[in-house]
Amino acid sequence: MINTIGTLCLIWLVLWLVLTLLLRGVYPLLRPVLFRLHPAHGSQMLLLLWSAPLILSLITTLLLLSPVLDGVLIGAHCHGDCAPHVPSTSASTLAWGGFALAVLAAVGLTVHFAIGLRRGVRMGRQFDALSSRQPGYRLLDASEPAVFTLGWWRPRVYVSRGLLANCATDELAIILAHEQAHRRRRDNLRVLLGRVCTGVLPPGWRRPVLHDLHLLCEQSCDFAAAQRYGSLSVAQTLVQIGRVLRRSMAPLQGLSFDGSDLQHRVYALLGEDRRRLLTRWQTATLAVTASLAVLLAVEPLHHGAEWMIGLLEHNMVAAHGE
Repeated sequence: MINTIGTLCLIWLVLWLVLTLLLRGVYPLLRPVLFRLHPAHGSQMLLLLWSAPLILSLITTLLLLSPVLDGVLIGAHCHGDCAPHVPSTSASTLAWGGFALAVLAAVGLTVHFAIGLRRGVRMGRQFDALSSRQPGYRLLDASEPAVFTLGWWRPRVYVSRGLLANCATDELAIILAHEQAHRRRRDNLRVLLGRVCTGVLPPGWRRPVLHDLHLLCEQSCDFAAAQRYGSLSVAQTLVQIGRVLRRSMAPLQGLSFDGSDLQHRVYALLGEDRRRLLTRWQTATLAVTASLAVLLAVEPLHHGAEWMIGLLEHNMVAAHGE
């Protein structure tokens, strides 16, 4: 049993890594397409895109557990008695190694996700203790201008007295509309999932992807505010609040309305009519294509896994013989 489980764990890890590296290689070609979409759809597609290596590799590997696929998705071929079979190694060292690596990967992803959740909950409690409830937001008694959204399942919007003193009533309404969009979309959780899904990448490769996800989330909330107040008003508010926060002596970092990527966000608002929404047919086509890709990958993965197992076992025997 451990030989089969360990082999499938090793297959999953190798496939996940290969798909992730392939995606990182073609991502520069896909990125312009994502930024031609409406940012609400672009942010969804970006998260789905980078979760695909983890999810599709796991699904494809699990399909290998069913030997009845021989003759359906996998062409009939013989190994001894020619019975339906699952790729498996006879080397216990290789099996236990694959199993141990898979457990480490699963624990690492879970711990990374749990730490992010815990940090967010702790920060939320701290800011709740330092703020008072107001209609639509919580007021921070701080002289520094700041506005941000914290929380995973039920996010809260925080606004400082310093920001209120530096913005007009209509600007505050636009800011709150932007932050309420973050609440509805649960963008904090979206970004955390993005960090987990790209955790296998080196920091230098992961950083641009997370930046794109953050930017698309911000643009999506800008567009949500623009539906109510108009693109020009939101763009003007972005510029004004960006100036206010840049004048601050000690601006809070990592906030959603801090003027980061200000130029990209303003240009996106002014070119809002050029951003496209995915139709239901396009979404269905993408889903069907992904499903077919998984099914068609089962046979080459089966044969490729058997070839890899044979090569590793041969090298282990050769090394042991020496």
